[in-house]
Amino acid sequence: MTYKLGDLTVKNWNSWDRVPRDPITIGNIILAGVGASTTSLALIYVVGYVAITAVTSLALRALAPQPSSGGAGSRGLLVNSREATAPQQIVYGEMRKGGVVTFIESTGDTNQYLHQIIVLAGHEVNSIGDIYINENKYEVNGSGYVTDQRYDEETEAYVTDNKWGYDSGTSTSKIRIKKHTGADNQSADSDLESETSVTSDFKGEGIAYIYVRMEYDQDVFAEGVPLFTAKVQGKKLYDPRTSTTVYSANAALCIRDYLVSAYGLDNSGDTNDAYFQTAANTCDEDVTLSGGGTENRYEINGIISLDQTPSDVLGDMMTACAGTLFWGQGEWHLKVGEYTSSIKTFTLDDLRGPITLDTKHSRRDNFNIVRGTFNDAEQGFIRADYPEIRSSSFITDDNGVESALDLALPLTTSASMAQRLAKMTLFRGREQMTLSGDFGLEAFEVECGDIIALNMDRYGFSAKEFEVVGWKFRNDGDAG
Repeated sequence: MTYKLGDLTVKNWNSWDRVPRDPITIGNIILAGVGASTTSLALIYVVGYVAITAVTSLALRALAPQPSSGGAGSRGLLVNSREATAPQQIVYGEMRKGGVVTFIESTGDTNQYLHQIIVLAGHEVNSIGDIYINENKYEVNGSGYVTDQRYDEETEAYVTDNKWGYDSGTSTSKIRIKKHTGADNQSADSDLESETSVTSDFKGEGIAYIYVRMEYDQDVFAEGVPLFTAKVQGKKLYDPRTSTTVYSANAALCIRDYLVSAYGLDNSGDTNDAYFQTAANTCDEDVTLSGGGTENRYEINGIISLDQTPSDVLGDMMTACAGTLFWGQGEWHLKVGEYTSSIKTFTLDDLRGPITLDTKHSRRDNFNIVRGTFNDAEQGFIRADYPEIRSSSFITDDNGVESALDLALPLTTSASMAQRLAKMTLFRGREQMTLSGDFGLEAFEVECGDIIALNMDRYGFSAKEFEVVGWKFRNDGDAG
C-alpha cells in the first residue's frame, strides 16, 4: 500500500484538489502501514520519506507567480462600485474601505435628496469608525451630519472646513451618514424607511453598510457625487484560548476563521486548536519598535474577496505571519514565523537509503533584496512601498549582482511589520541547503513545520537544524 502525502504547505500546492479531506482514510492508511511490518506483510518494509529545508513556505510563495495587484487586499479598496453581482467581501482586522452601492434613490419634489446604501462587508463588523469624504476625514455628529471639522494630517488635529454646508444653528449639513454594523437583529434604518420607498423589511441583517443622504447644492457638489469610505473594524473571531468571540486582528485567529467558515473551507472541527492557540500567542507577542512603543508581532488587516480561490486567500494570509499551513492526520495545523528548537535528532542510523543534498538555489530563484507594497495605515490605508531590505554581504556573495524579490503584503498595514516580514523572507531565503532522504519509522514523530537536528559526521553536521516542509509515505519492497 502506497500513499503519497506530498508537500502540503500552502505555498507549494500544484492544485487545490491535492489537499486531502478525508481524515478517516488518512488514519487508516497510516495504521495499516505501521502494522505491515508485524503481520503477514512483514516482507514489505515501510519507511518515511522526509523532505527537509530551511526555506519557509513564505519565501517559496514569493518566488512563485504573484497574484494580480497583490490580492483582494488592495484591489478596488478605496472606491465605490455599482455591480449587479459583486463578490462578498470579508473584513479582517481594521481597514479603510469603500463598498458596493446596492441602493440608490432620489426623493423630493425636485429630486432634492439622493439616497445611497454602500455595503462595506458581507457580515457583522465590530464597528464603523472614521468617515472619509474623498481623501479627507471629517467629523460626524450624533445625528449623522458631517460637520465643518476636517482632520488635518500635518497638524494631526481637526480644523474648520465648511465644505459640506454645515449649519451650526441646526447642526445639519448637506450630507448625512448613518452607520449599521450588520448585527443579526438589525432593523431597517428609520430615516431611510420614512424618506424613501423601502419598508421595514429592508433590514440588512448580517450586512454592514453606511446609509448616505445628500441634499442637492450646486456649490457643495460642484464636482459631482463624492467618494465615501470608512474605517472598519472587521469580523469578530472565535478564540479557542478563551472560548469567546470578540474582535481581533490576530493573524492566527483570522486564518482559523477562514478555515472553519462556510464562506471559506467550511472545515469546522478540522483545526488542531492546540497549534492555533500556540500560533495566536506568538501573534500577540509585543515587539519593541525602534521609534518607541510596541506592536503585536503578526496581524491581518485587510479584505478577503470571495471571488478569490481558497489557495490564493490562504496564500495571502500566510504572507502576514510568515506562516506555514498544512494538513496532517485529519486536521489543519498552523505554524507562524518564530524560531523553535529542534524536537528530534536523526543520525545515519535513521536513514534507509541514500540522501539528496542541494546546497544552493539556482540563480533564477535567488535574491538579495526584498521590496514590495503594503496598505499603509499611517497614510490613510493607501497602497505604498515599504522600505526595502537589502544585504550588502549577500550582494557580495552573488558577485555584486543585485537580485530583488517583489513581495506584496496585501494584508499588512504597518511599515515596521512589513519590514520584519521582508527581513525574515530575505534571511531565511538564503538558508539554501535542502536535504531529502528515506528514513525509518522514527520519522513518523515529526511533521511539517517541525525543526529537527541532524548528526552526520560525513557532512560535518553536528546537531545541524533543518525545517521539515514535506513528507510522503511509501512501501519499499527492496528494503528487506
